[in-house]
This record gives sequence, C-alpha cells and structure tokens, in this order.
Amino acid sequence: MASKQRLKKEIDYIVSDLVYDCFTFINMRQKAENEDVLQIVQDTLNLRGELRYQTNHPESKAEGQSTKNYYDNIAKVLIDNVESSYEKLSKMINSKS
Repeated sequence: MASKQRLKKEIDYIVSDLVYDCFTFINMRQKAENEDVLQIVQDTLNLRGELRYQTNHPESKAEGQSTKNYYDNIAKVLIDNVESSYEKLSKMINSKS
C-alpha cells in the first residue's frame, strides 16, 4: 500500500460496498429473516474497526516484521474476509431465489 491514509480509505471503501450490498439484499427481499445478513454486516464492521486500529498502531507488529509486510498483511486479511462474506451473501441470494 502507498500510505496509511490510502489503506484506511481502501478499508472504508471495500467495507462500505459490502454493507451496501447486504442492505440492498435486505430491502429487495422484505423478509423478517434477515439475521444472517445482519450478522455479516456486524462482522464486517467489527473487522473494519480492528483493521483501522491495526493500521493506526503499527507498533503492534511482530518482531522482525517489516512495516511493508505488516500493512500488506492487513490488506490481505481485509480481502480474505470480504471475499468470505460475499460468498456467504451469494449463497443466501441463491438459496432465496
């Protein structure tokens, strides 16, 4: 990543896209059984908070780990978790269709 500021913006952007897609799904279905989707939103927002904290506090990196690798790992965790959440949402969309 180019900078901490850029990483934080990317975290916010990617998380907001996922949350938007979850709420779009909820609004399109108009069903009372939205707990699973809301759990995805809650987990995603918790992840956002954790990753932004880690971005702001690089002193918590492992000993011997370079700063670049530390920030690259944060980006990797973000992408892996968002992909997993999109897979869960996709399964819900396909099962409800």
